[in-house]
Amino acid sequence: MDKEKGVGMGKRITDGIAGSILLSLVIALAIGAYARNSFWESEIELWRDCVKKAPQKERTHHNLGYAYYEEGRLEEARKEFEEALTLNPDYTLSRYNLGLVYYRKGMMKEAIDCYKEAIALDSPPPETYYNLGLAYHQRGSYSDAVEAFKTFLKAKPDYENAYNNLGLAYRRLKRWDQAVKSFQEELKRNPENPNAYVNLGDLYYERKDYPRALVHFKRALTYPGLPEAGRIKNTVSSIGRSPIKKGGKDRRGMS
Repeated sequence: MDKEKGVGMGKRITDGIAGSILLSLVIALAIGAYARNSFWESEIELWRDCVKKAPQKERTHHNLGYAYYEEGRLEEARKEFEEALTLNPDYTLSRYNLGLVYYRKGMMKEAIDCYKEAIALDSPPPETYYNLGLAYHQRGSYSDAVEAFKTFLKAKPDYENAYNNLGLAYRRLKRWDQAVKSFQEELKRNPENPNAYVNLGDLYYERKDYPRALVHFKRALTYPGLPEAGRIKNTVSSIGRSPIKKGGKDRRGMS
């Protein structure tokens, strides 16, 4: 099974400080520079109050949208980002975050449009290309996904899962050697990423190169809590029962 462990970075603007979150884990990494006290019941209430006091400032609507986004209240987040864009159509981060909202809602065409519009504006976050690649992959536009990931990797070559997702796109295009090289590059830069081992195992299994598939599946199983451990164990068992155990077919120079 493909592992598209994407990281979507939501952005909030404070006094020159951009916050970010891990989309897949919904863990806040940087919430901003505003002091909190007992008067503010939540981040949402803080920004609601700011919007009441300054309804014509795109920044307050943007940050309220970001707070809603963190809480998974996607429709409310969408409305606030759209209001920020009504006030300032060139507000790059609102356009970008709106793309994240659409992605999480499964609306890939709208997400792609937002990411591309953000790229056309001033100084989009580098992650825009990464998330664009994820959205293209979800839509089945694998060649476009490859180009988006490659552009992103020029800016952030060590970004975890970026080469992994590039490999998945290559695999969908049946560009086997490039897929293998991408997964291997992921492990070179992030050697403790079990998803790359799983993806290499799946690719070699698909190509009937069972010895190499076993090596990578067994390496993946050394990681506790591996999401697909049951499936991988069953696959390993099936290889052990297969009459084709030694040597692989159609290796085509892969390593």
